[in-house]
Amino acid sequence: MRRSWAAITVGGLVLVGLILAGVVFKLVSEGRTGGKTIHVWALFRDARGLSPKSRVLSAGLKVGEIGTSALELGTNKARVNIELYSDQIKLYENARVAKKVESLLGAYFLDVEPGTPSKVVSGRVVPMRELHDGDQVLDVGEPADMGEIIDQVNTTLPILQDILRDVRDLTSGRVKDIADNVNDLISRNAVTLDRLLQRVDNIAASVEGITTTRAEDIKVSLRNVREITEGIKSLVGTSEGQVTETGKNLRSSIDKLQASISNLESTLHNTEEITAKVAHGEGTVGKLVNDSTIADNVEQITEDASTFVKGVTRLQTIVGLRTERNYLAGTYKSYFQITLAPRPDKFYLIEIVDDPRGLREQRRETHDSTMFGTYSDVVVTTSQKLRFSFMFGKCLGIVCGRFGIKESTGGLGLDLHLFDGWLTLSTDIFDTQSNSHPRFQGRALVYLYKRYVSFVAGIDDPLNYRPSAGAGGFFDFFYGFQLQFNDEDLKSLLLFGGSLLGSATNNNGGK
Repeated sequence: MRRSWAAITVGGLVLVGLILAGVVFKLVSEGRTGGKTIHVWALFRDARGLSPKSRVLSAGLKVGEIGTSALELGTNKARVNIELYSDQIKLYENARVAKKVESLLGAYFLDVEPGTPSKVVSGRVVPMRELHDGDQVLDVGEPADMGEIIDQVNTTLPILQDILRDVRDLTSGRVKDIADNVNDLISRNAVTLDRLLQRVDNIAASVEGITTTRAEDIKVSLRNVREITEGIKSLVGTSEGQVTETGKNLRSSIDKLQASISNLESTLHNTEEITAKVAHGEGTVGKLVNDSTIADNVEQITEDASTFVKGVTRLQTIVGLRTERNYLAGTYKSYFQITLAPRPDKFYLIEIVDDPRGLREQRRETHDSTMFGTYSDVVVTTSQKLRFSFMFGKCLGIVCGRFGIKESTGGLGLDLHLFDGWLTLSTDIFDTQSNSHPRFQGRALVYLYKRYVSFVAGIDDPLNYRPSAGAGGFFDFFYGFQLQFNDEDLKSLLLFGGSLLGSATNNNGGK
């Protein structure tokens, strides 16, 4: 009767598992084709640095990832496939995708401007079509690379040198001669005008002596003429000083300009020599720019460093405390959990379990008997020891599988996250040696307050049901509560504590 009951139970569990697997497969399939992503593509003249899984940003926020790349036949351009989260961004036909430099070492990412539902053309509003799965983004922007910049500098330098040479010839020849001629002309004219005024003054004095009688009007006129001529003389003297001072300032400015042009020409000559050496691969910078091996190594180092930094920043250290009450046995089972999640689809589960039923261990004993001879039997003992779990987990959509050590025995598990993670259904199978059948656990976890406090309920060990053991034997129901939180301090201790421990170990080994 016991074997029949166990066979019926196993058959029922297998049937339930198949139904659950079908539901999970359907949910996963709907999650993949539910329209949560949109695939578009664009043509780039140079697709270097656009590696798969690289970031696609819009307004500084991640909205997708770069997919595969291939050469588009007939265009001599690279076709880059882009996977966007359709629930975060919508693209229109006037969208623009640009290749941006993430660092000086050659890492790139794509920046997307989604466009607008309409735009104004010739004073009228024109609607823009929304891009769908498989459409092309026509507006593409690409930065200039180092080789193009060096070519442009090499092309511009000879022209700039010719311009500077013409300016130097002009400032040292014609302009200087013109300034000297103007200064000499002003000096000569000032002396001549001064002599002319003196002659006019003498003539006025002679006329005054001749016309002393009945020449009162003439005296007044001559007095006025004298005043006018003296004013002119003063004006000419002042103008001569100002023009002379202006000529000196102009000459000083021209000398300074000529010195600056000489310095600029020397700097450009040095720049030309440096760029030529860089173009020919001389020196450290030249080798870095021209040697493809160094560029590949730098790109690999940058990619490795980027992967490490991203792994460190994305690491989640989730601490969980759970207590479950076994309904039939009237005992409490406690868990201390640490979940290390370097990525959303990968995690490591570490548990310390205090189970009042103890740890069941199996060993084989050999006996010698005069009546029966030598024989052996299997002895199962129970000890009050803490149990440990260390399991590796991998997620595919809403389904996460686990494999490793479960409560100090080999085991595996399956988690199903529903309703955006607010409900989790879990199953575990472990302890296949110390029992007639493997130990099976099934539990449901419902979050009550955010993602901190949750209610847990489930069934434990239904395959090893033994009514004669009292209180249901190993078969039992349980319920309880769990508290969990993301501990940033623990992440720091794990990272920097591990680094310090590794450094101390290396130093002791070096000694």
